[in-house]
Amino acid sequence: MKLAAATFDVGGIVYSDDVFKRAIFAAIENFAGPIDSARFEKVYEEHLKSHSGSLRSKLCMEFFGSLDLKAEIMEFATARWNFEPSDIYSDAKATIEELKASGLKIGLVANQPKSAVDSLKRDGIFDLVDFLGISAVVGLEKPDPRIFELALTELGTTGPQTIHIGNRLDTDVIPAKSLGFKTVWILRGEANPTPSEADLKVPNIVATDLINLAEQIAKL
Repeated sequence: MKLAAATFDVGGIVYSDDVFKRAIFAAIENFAGPIDSARFEKVYEEHLKSHSGSLRSKLCMEFFGSLDLKAEIMEFATARWNFEPSDIYSDAKATIEELKASGLKIGLVANQPKSAVDSLKRDGIFDLVDFLGISAVVGLEKPDPRIFELALTELGTTGPQTIHIGNRLDTDVIPAKSLGFKTVWILRGEANPTPSEADLKVPNIVATDLINLAEQIAKL
């Protein structure tokens, strides 16, 4: 079936995931005092490899032994979770433009704060988007399939007519595929750094960046 739309994650696909990583590190230190960066990195890396769970919850348990401060930590981190022009991947806008020019509708399906909308407007991506599925705006978070279903409704497409591009197997590829989407797994940002052979067979396309992605998608 011919594709009619492409949906993109934002963190790790359009902007660097390092922005959230720095924000959550600062939040932990704000409540715990100076922390061992190696200890933080260990939790972070194990989270990426696990394909599951909440990083914020794992960090709370590691540094505080409970989830009591989770809401306050996320509030602190979110206030610092702001994408600057230097955080955008150089291949992101060009790829979105190329897919848009090919006739595909463009959607964003991403767990991001409302401030991401301002960054997208500033960097010329907002005007390319037909559906803005930012979690803080639509009130749904991946991997909840309802955010992908909302994208299909708003874009006027079906799962088999849509391809989702993301960097997480658990929150991008698997839930999108469950609704019939074709999927692209980009191995950067918060992607699992050590994917198994079985993992690599789940999406339709696996790549380390967006360069020439439009050509690969056209061959599906």
